[in-house]
Amino acid sequence: MTSRSLRLSAVLAAALALAGCSQLLSEAPGDLIASGRQRADPSDAVTPDVGELSADNTDFGVALYRQVAKPGENLFFSPLSITQAFAMVYAGARGNTEQQMQQTLRFSLPQERLHPAMNALDQTLHSRTVAQPGQADAPELRMVNAIWGQQGFAFEQPYLDTLAVHYGAGMRAVDFTRDPESLRRQINAWVEDQTNSRIKNLMAEGQVNEDTRLMLVNALYFKGLWVLPFDPALTKDRPFHLADGTTRSIPMMRGNRPVDTLRGDGFQALALPYKGGALRMLVVLPDAGRFGEIEARLSGGFLDTVRKGLKEKSRMLLFPKFQLEQELDLAEVLPAMGMTDAFRAGAANFQGISQQAELVIGAAQHKAFIGTTELGTEAAAATGIGIELVSAPPLLALDRPFLFFIEDRETKAVLFLGRLMNP
Repeated sequence: MTSRSLRLSAVLAAALALAGCSQLLSEAPGDLIASGRQRADPSDAVTPDVGELSADNTDFGVALYRQVAKPGENLFFSPLSITQAFAMVYAGARGNTEQQMQQTLRFSLPQERLHPAMNALDQTLHSRTVAQPGQADAPELRMVNAIWGQQGFAFEQPYLDTLAVHYGAGMRAVDFTRDPESLRRQINAWVEDQTNSRIKNLMAEGQVNEDTRLMLVNALYFKGLWVLPFDPALTKDRPFHLADGTTRSIPMMRGNRPVDTLRGDGFQALALPYKGGALRMLVVLPDAGRFGEIEARLSGGFLDTVRKGLKEKSRMLLFPKFQLEQELDLAEVLPAMGMTDAFRAGAANFQGISQQAELVIGAAQHKAFIGTTELGTEAAAATGIGIELVSAPPLLALDRPFLFFIEDRETKAVLFLGRLMNP
């Protein structure tokens, strides 16, 4: 894929991440610990907060895009999946750790309004799965959260309440100390099931270990049919022009249709709706030789300008039939964006999660998939965050005979020399 597909993938992330619901396809492993609190009515959230949260999520997505994009390489991820997973961790962050997370994730709402807004957004997106009167084939949308906690570990009750009330997620009690590798496989299998087998092996070997005390996962799945599907008989290999001036032949779908479009300064934009009417794919196509210039303009405000300028026109559309997979190690990316303390032993402050022991984020993984066909789009993403005990330094036991010296550091003069054979 070329720069055009790269840009396409980045813009898709904002639209396809908007896929939320809370139904489970299969039970997650572990015994569910109920907080005693019911999920909040989404109408309790301040209405403008949902819009502000969505704008903040776009800003974070753009910032992450700039951090991880590499010249000439495809890129695809779900800002919303990452934001949801880290918001559940953020609920228990305190002090400088909380401040760094807020700045990196672009959270402008205070905690007492952020989590209700997350709940309202999730349940609003869940409503997109219901076909409206006069409309058929609503998209399949699913966004689920799951949390696993160490049996017997003292989690703070207000933290468990926040997870239940605003994320619809009770904690499942497991024993990471006995067989963490088996739990890792079970968690990965659950993610694979939630994403229709599109996200496999989310957490790598060793990322769930004996020191893990909390594992938080967000899984997101989307499948939508184009309002106007492409005719497979018209799909043919055609040249795709790469950023370096070369071309390669790829399958291109073709169709004549009315489409919302915009001619901007140095780019064209179009929006392709999915059946159900609520979701669409928004595409920004830079003019030849101007990809870097248009990419540099990418922001929430830029996308708002594009959306407002779209007008329906008839177009003969050539659209690539493509499939992308992406993996991001967020434990490497987010510290470079300013979230350092959460990943550093001795600096991380998650007192809101538990005061029993010092905790730190040990692993944070994100995987995403997208495929387009003549019928529509399938996309999936998952984000997993492992929170661990701060490991004690390796044990050095002076439990057998040893030699010892008392010396002057600068001159290296040995003042005393001895051995301990039988204390």
